[in-house]
Amino acid sequence: MGKYTFGPVPSRRLGFSLGVDIIPKKYCTFDCVYCQVGKTTCNTIERKSFFDPNSIVQEIIERSKAKRPIDFITFSGTGEPTLNSDIGWIIREVKRYVELPIALITNSSLLWNEKVRADIVEADVILPSFDAASEDIFCFINRPHGMISLDMLIEGIRLLRKDYRGKIWLEIMLIDGINDDEEELKKLKGIVKTFNPEKIQLNTVTRPPLDDSIIGVDSLRMDDIREFFGEGCEVIGDFDKDDLYAYDYESSNWQERILEMIGRRSLTIEDITKVSGLESKEVERCLKKMEREGKVKRRFLDDTIFFVVPDEV
Repeated sequence: MGKYTFGPVPSRRLGFSLGVDIIPKKYCTFDCVYCQVGKTTCNTIERKSFFDPNSIVQEIIERSKAKRPIDFITFSGTGEPTLNSDIGWIIREVKRYVELPIALITNSSLLWNEKVRADIVEADVILPSFDAASEDIFCFINRPHGMISLDMLIEGIRLLRKDYRGKIWLEIMLIDGINDDEEELKKLKGIVKTFNPEKIQLNTVTRPPLDDSIIGVDSLRMDDIREFFGEGCEVIGDFDKDDLYAYDYESSNWQERILEMIGRRSLTIEDITKVSGLESKEVERCLKKMEREGKVKRRFLDDTIFFVVPDEV
């Protein structure tokens, strides 16, 4: 079971993604209402060397050699990855030994910092978030650290575009009745144009959020918003890769890998079937056993069951 890596997990944007988590749970600059990881326990903008960077690099190298499909090595996880002051060195070292492309998922909160931007320029794809064009909506959705303003976020993404030669896939998380009205969308579109991203990726709440009152935008409305943003905009769809490998579901190793993944993101039986190659009945049987043992619990979003790790585990 990886200490810093998890998966590969099925990512709707990145295919099979080997996740890299270099932040203690849950250190973050935001406390987003839609977060599926849970409440931020340490809201900070102070960058630190949280773990031994050599150990992180070695684990990434070893996990990348596994005979499983990996489309990206993705820095994400249970907090804001750019809070780790070693991220630049880690990315550069991994690229020396591993040929897989590197992606970084960030909430964009520290991109105003020149050192942060310099640290991440070696990533092949950067996926920054930008959820609001109005300060009050920004504060409601993202609940930022008190030292971070919307203007800083906007300036940071603009500076990233100026400094960075890789691909930027900008994510906008849409929430029903919060940031999907005509006025806010017009503001968002105007600002996003100045970022000049290769892709604009519209997302909505599809997994159990931190705040249960948060509701996702329906698919027809999402398509209308995609058309409003125009060329280069897409709605993030379902994971559509074929099942390509399997674990031995009877083994403790299989259980460890499932816990490793759902400790960072909630998964459905279908998600786990995708990455394991097992029959859904076999997955369900193992999950029921883990549920009886208190290792996982169920959460519901509409009619869909997601499995998460209980907070006390």
